[in-house]
Amino acid sequence: MRKHVLIGFIILLNSMCVMAQDLIFRSSTDSIQAQVLTINTTEITYRKWNNLEGPVYTISINEVAAIRYANGTYDFFTNKSVSTPETPKQNNSIMLVRSGNTYYYGSNRMDIDATLKWLKEQNCPAAYEQFNTGLRTSKAGWGMLGSGLLLDTFGAIVYLLSGSEIVGGLLMGFGGALEIACIPTLVVGYSKMHNTVDVYNATCGKTAQVKPYWSIQASNNGIGLAYNF
Repeated sequence: MRKHVLIGFIILLNSMCVMAQDLIFRSSTDSIQAQVLTINTTEITYRKWNNLEGPVYTISINEVAAIRYANGTYDFFTNKSVSTPETPKQNNSIMLVRSGNTYYYGSNRMDIDATLKWLKEQNCPAAYEQFNTGLRTSKAGWGMLGSGLLLDTFGAIVYLLSGSEIVGGLLMGFGGALEIACIPTLVVGYSKMHNTVDVYNATCGKTAQVKPYWSIQASNNGIGLAYNF
């Protein structure tokens, strides 16, 4: 049981470490996992997150839309400087974006079920299969968590009523194992759903005459506010 708890703690610790990095969102909608060093009016210097002792890289501010720092704050870049969102101008790009588990396409706001239905209607098999697989995986994770909690509860009742440490302990042990196993299952499931944004925009994205907008943008490296145009 202690081993299961230790494994769960390690998984949670690794998840928190992933969020402890800076993310540089480039204007082309992809992102760089980094440790930002300096920012001036023309460029940003950084080290790659997977090689913090390595070389210092430089990127022009003209190529950067936003930075999400490790503490959860953001900087946005327009006209070569840090700024807040401005009045949009007419342009011709529309993309699928995400904020939490809510998805947006232009003026459409969709929850998870509506997004799955919308992706199917868009005739985008790669994005639909990715999202559907993620949804099924996340549901399996929630099912494992529920079963684990039920086994824990039943094991505790058996122990209290009968005094059987073996039976009660086994039930609670299986319950704890399911609760631990649900963590990576949920992480994988939601990651697949969230990464569908990149899959759709890369393979099935459409263009239309719409106004650009500021929104939450997702990639396989994390989330952040992006200027869509």
